[in-house]
Amino acid sequence: MLHYSKELKTTLFLISISLLFSCSKIGPENHNSTVAVRYQDGRAMLYRHGEPYFIKGAGGTEHLDKLAEYGGNSIRTWSLHDADSILDAAHQLGLTVTLGLEIGRPYWGNDFSYWKFWEVDQKIEELRPVIEKYKDHPALLMWGVGNEVKEYGGGKRVMVFYIIDKVAKMIKKVDSNHPTMTAVDGAIYKDRLALYKFIMPNIDILGFNAFNSIKRMSDNVNGKFGWRKAYIISEWGPSGHWEITDTEWGAPKELNMSRKQELMEINWNTIHQDSALLLGSYAFYWGFKHEATHTWFSLFSEDGAESSLAHFLKYAWSGKKADNLAPIVDNLFIETSHGLANDNVYLTANQEYIASASTKDPEGDSLTYRWEIRPEDTYFLNHQNFNYNMEHLILSDKGDKIQFITPIDEGPYRIFVFTFDPHGNVGSHNIPFYVVRR
Repeated sequence: MLHYSKELKTTLFLISISLLFSCSKIGPENHNSTVAVRYQDGRAMLYRHGEPYFIKGAGGTEHLDKLAEYGGNSIRTWSLHDADSILDAAHQLGLTVTLGLEIGRPYWGNDFSYWKFWEVDQKIEELRPVIEKYKDHPALLMWGVGNEVKEYGGGKRVMVFYIIDKVAKMIKKVDSNHPTMTAVDGAIYKDRLALYKFIMPNIDILGFNAFNSIKRMSDNVNGKFGWRKAYIISEWGPSGHWEITDTEWGAPKELNMSRKQELMEINWNTIHQDSALLLGSYAFYWGFKHEATHTWFSLFSEDGAESSLAHFLKYAWSGKKADNLAPIVDNLFIETSHGLANDNVYLTANQEYIASASTKDPEGDSLTYRWEIRPEDTYFLNHQNFNYNMEHLILSDKGDKIQFITPIDEGPYRIFVFTFDPHGNVGSHNIPFYVVRR
């Protein structure tokens, strides 16, 4: 006789219930919805106010005027923070919003468990007034029901998606005019996606946060065990810091902008090979964001200068090139006793070195420079140490070359160079280095 744990029995029961309900048609398709997913001849299409709507969007809430000017039509948020002003600003610019709802840990508490159904139901009810508040906003496109929730723990993967579906079911009862979407890691096991489709019958659209894994989307969606329903690429861009080769001490090696743009172009073309179930995409990240570094995903500098990646999106969305292209940093080197170094660079503590950048500008504009030296953080989303710009270590600055002294404390650091043209554009690059004490 087979013996199953209580948790496994509950999981199997939830799957059975979900399968039962997903196999029956809930009701006729609502063609009067403000926004709806419709299927015809094996194709999915998003409709807004009765007209086809393909998402050309980006994640983030900064520089919305630029996004609209460059041909984008939608933004994605991950939470309800400042939702009123974001929705209003988007509406004024003719943009739509996929409005994020934070689901699960850490938002629901560090000791939260999905197995405590009474607590889950309470959290879901706490979201009901939010849906009531924003369901009629003219900028609302769809509801983002959590983002990679399975990463936060609190329960097994099947249970997590079951709870996401419970949230989506509540949303549909309150708001029948906008689709529901949940975002998952693009590297999710493709043989489980068909199961998730049945566990989450109230999720209309699956979002894939996909970077290098974009090339797997065809199998994830159209394969034998694929999702086989409407989907979006909810985050995409060049390679993530988790997908890159590390230094010998574990620091990810950030690509230069030329390689990032090359990957953006490849990923954009790969995304749009699917003309059947894809409803659009959100590039990551439209604004300034620290994750691994403050340049890894940021399409703009902290002071709003535009990168070549923002210019690429303008071309991808509108077919129009930027009036003036961003400068390019091809490489960055540190002069050591063994020659020029930019890979697995070890430097002696409290010693002087020279760093130089190889830069160019497509139009030959004059360039200005800014250099930074920062401690490396071991946890990439926590930038407490990284916020410390060790400017005092720079002894002399000659534009594309600086002389600096290394920190006295042993450990990992990173040196950055930014180059600006007179037209509000920026190029950047960085390399990690490790300080050792004699």
